[in-house]
Amino acid sequence: MPKSKVSAGAPSSPSSSDSPHVESRYKERLNWLSARTEKSRITDFIENYQNPKRVIWINILAGVSRGVGLTIGTALIIALVVYVLSLFVSMPLVGKYIAQLLDWVNAFKNTRG
Repeated sequence: MPKSKVSAGAPSSPSSSDSPHVESRYKERLNWLSARTEKSRITDFIENYQNPKRVIWINILAGVSRGVGLTIGTALIIALVVYVLSLFVSMPLVGKYIAQLLDWVNAFKNTRG
């Protein structure tokens, strides 16, 4: 008996001989879909959407980390600039201004520390 054609929108039930082939295709599609979902990070978005407390906590940690990093980076750059400027104190003309600047920095450190 010949197989009848099924319309495009109607679901079809696989025959018993096609069942392993259909199951393997479904598993392949499911694995592909799972990989695509992980790649697009939809799962992270859904988790964050369902748990706003987690989003707030992550944003607080990110803000604190940026603030600490900015503070440490700024301190290192200022220390490097002050060190380089201290090397030029002995120069004629510019040395007087750099010495005055270093005196201001030292006075500021003494009032703070």
